[in-house]
This record gives sequence, C-alpha cells and structure tokens, in this order.
Amino acid sequence: MIKQRILVVDDTSSNIKILHAILQNEFDVSAVVDGQECLDFLSSQPVPDLILLDVMMPGMNGYEVCRRLKQNQATKDIPVIFVTAMGEVEDETHGLELGAVDYITKPIRPPIVLARVKSHLLIKNQHDQLKKSISIMEHDSEMMQQKADLGIQAGGLAHDINNILAACLFIEFLPEHLPESIPEKTLVQEDADSILRSLQLGCEICQGYTSYLRDIGSQAKAQPVLPLLQPIDMYSRQFKGKTIKNYSENLPLLFCKGYQIKRVLVNLFTNACQAIENQIQQVITIKVWSAEGEIFISMQDNGPGIPAEVVPDIFKERFTTRENGTGLGLFIVKEIIDSHHGTIKVETKEGKGTIFTLSLPESGE
Repeated sequence: MIKQRILVVDDTSSNIKILHAILQNEFDVSAVVDGQECLDFLSSQPVPDLILLDVMMPGMNGYEVCRRLKQNQATKDIPVIFVTAMGEVEDETHGLELGAVDYITKPIRPPIVLARVKSHLLIKNQHDQLKKSISIMEHDSEMMQQKADLGIQAGGLAHDINNILAACLFIEFLPEHLPESIPEKTLVQEDADSILRSLQLGCEICQGYTSYLRDIGSQAKAQPVLPLLQPIDMYSRQFKGKTIKNYSENLPLLFCKGYQIKRVLVNLFTNACQAIENQIQQVITIKVWSAEGEIFISMQDNGPGIPAEVVPDIFKERFTTRENGTGLGLFIVKEIIDSHHGTIKVETKEGKGTIFTLSLPESGE
C-alpha cells in the first residue's frame, strides 16, 4: 500500500527528527529547513498530502509560505498545519485566515501530532472523493445531454430520410405504366419489387433509428420470426460470398419491435461481411431455431476472428477497431437485445471465425 506523503518545514533539526520519528511508520515523510526550500521542493517533487509548517523561520516565515501556497493552483488544496511555540498562539487567527487547517503547539506531543495529522488527512481524502464524485456526475450529465442532443439530431435526420424514401415508393406502380408488349416487363416488375422492399425496409429503420436513445416508434407485438430476416435477403444479394441459411420450421411467434430486430440483423450481417472481406472464400451462415421458450438466431462468419483482448470491449459505446468505425453498431445491438429481455453472446477463435448468437423470449401466444 502506498503511504501518504507529508512534508515537514522547520529550521530546527531536533523538531524535524521528532516529527519524523512520530510519523515515519505510517507516512512517507520528507523535510526541508526553510520557506524558500519548501517552495523549491514543491515545484520539483510530487505534491505532498499534508504540510507541517513552522511559523517562525529566518528569511521567509511560515505565514508567507502559506500565503504563497494558497495562491498557487498546484498547491492550494494541500492541508497546512502550523507548528508553533506557545508564545505564538495569539497569531492563530491570522494563520487560519491565510488558509491553514490547524495549529500544533510546541513542545511537540506525539499523540496530538499523530491524531491531528490523521484527522486532516481523512478530511482531505473525503474532500478528494467528493470532488471525484462530482466530476463523475458532471461527466455523466454531460454525456446524457450529448445523447439527448444526438437523439434530436438523429430523429430529425431519420425523419427527412424517411420522407425521401417514402417519395420513392411510387416505383411500386412503375410496371403498370409499361406496355404489355415490352419483353423485359417481367424483369422490370421483379426489380421494382426488390427496390420497393428495400425502400420499405429503409423507412422502417428510419422510424426506429434513435430507439436506442429514446423509446419511440411502433409498439412491440407478437409476430413471426422469418419475415424479420428480410434484410438478410436484401443484403445477401450484394454480398460477394456465399450465404447459408438454416431456418427451422414452425417457429413460435416473437414479441418484439420488428424494426429494431431488423436493425440488429442488419448490423450483424454487415459486420460479418466486413470481417471476411479479405478472405478468399467468404461464407456467412445464419441459423434460426427455438428451444425451451427461447428463439435463437446465430450469425457465423469464416473470418480471422476477434482478438481475445478485444472481446470484453466489443459491446461498449464508441469502441471500434476499424479506422472509420463509429463504435455504435454492436453497442446499439446490445441495447436493443437487452430492451427485449434477451441475450447476445459471441464465440470467436483467431483464424476460425466468429459466431454471434441472439436469444429472445418467445411471445407465448
């Protein structure tokens, strides 16, 4: 355990020896013999936790030393206890006005010295802890305000994008305006349907874009699981590798906010694509099954895996290992799954790939 540091300032060597003998077993004690040496010591050494300061010294007396200490930002919070002869007690008020916390009178009495030192160090520790707590509270308050501001901005952005996407939904009616004689009309219809599904999905995601910050959007409801995997179909068309799907039949309903679960799957699939972008053979395997009242969805890639030292941090806000990453993807995933009373687990081995597995309670309907 690191001992607290005490600086003794006294021009009498016998007083220094006595104070050192009293304090050395419990504290790290240093000593200087005049005021200027005290100031020089503090400018070059770690700041002590408490100073025992003689009042009457040649050159710069203890009062002047104390005044300078309290004017210095680096030393103003160090508790100062004056050590004074009986004849100087009438100056006690002056010393306290300068910022000292206490007086010890000479001749020095060991039990009094030890008790006063411990008492004021305890007060200092409590003061330091209070400042630290206040600092943490202020930081948390600032972060909450930043999140609130981010929520407002993201909500406005999502609203604007949603309007743009909604205006594009007219593509649903485009094939109707094409003559039946056009040979490619069937292909146009298929492409229009695909684009329409993508736009509808984009609208859903925009509606819930800031849901991890604020509880907004459509209400949770019991719904089938497989339609929630629609984003996988859309994104896998653009994926250059192989997508293997293993979906169980007769799955129970899932009570959830559908757009949020779709966001989770989009994030996990996108992460898997990024993880294997440098692999010669790129394979993503998605499995869906149910057991014991739970619905499981796993996303497995054959990438290089996640380094072991990184795994504990992957769900933390703003944590990322990608140069252009935001550190929000997996954080949002975890927030959404937690809000649905589910779990998300990761299994990874370097060189063997990674599996993310979601577990969500079935609706019971």
